Amino acid sequence: MAINANPSTTPVIDEVLLDAYKKAALLPIEYGIGSDIQWNAYAAHGRRTLNRLLNSFSTARFFEYFVNLDVLDLVAGTHQYSLDADILNVIDDGSYIPASNGLEEEETTGETPVRPMSAYRWNQLSSKSSEGTPVQYFIERNASQLVMRLWPVPSEAGKIRFRTHRIPGSSSTGSDDPDFKRHWEQWAVLALAYEFMTDSSMPLDERQLMRADRDVAFELLKSYDTNNTPPDVVFVHTTPWSGRSI
Repeated sequence: MAINANPSTTPVIDEVLLDAYKKAALLPIEYGIGSDIQWNAYAAHGRRTLNRLLNSFSTARFFEYFVNLDVLDLVAGTHQYSLDADILNVIDDGSYIPASNGLEEEETTGETPVRPMSAYRWNQLSSKSSEGTPVQYFIERNASQLVMRLWPVPSEAGKIRFRTHRIPGSSSTGSDDPDFKRHWEQWAVLALAYEFMTDSSMPLDERQLMRADRDVAFELLKSYDTNNTPPDVVFVHTTPWSGRSI
């Protein structure tokens, strides 16, 4: 018998939920999506739970799946920028792209780093109105969208390329594909099953067994999805003569 040449596909959200309810022994094996009037309630609870799970686990920094390269277009004389609503965080240094590169964002010349600084350091800047090539940024996190403040104030309409941590896509529509890779399916089913068993107050020993299976699946997933590139090691020390960290 020939092997199917088509690759396996990720099931839609409601199929993942159905498998999780069955794994938790909360629905019989023969049950199907929409089998009775109770399915809508099961599905609604499951979708909310999947949203919560993905939002929580996406913050693990080894999940490169949730990391993008985004470019921020600057305006000369403007130091404050609201970032896109789906950006959860900015990761590490950015890279300033001089305006002389025009619309080009990758094959550029003259890029310089833009490093993060603390709110304390930004507040202590003696001349926040200084203009030039931005070398530092500070992120305000006290609003629904992240706000980035640059220093010095950009003197030209350049760009900054950042690695950003995005918020997972919504799991609120059952016919949509879930926002994870196909080899995460086993972990997702086990993680959802554990949550469903907890929500249903099932016996503790049964929940502990499911939790152990979930954790094993998570470690396998993590070992594959971890970024295997060599780490960058940066040493920071304070010089007594300058009062600055270098």
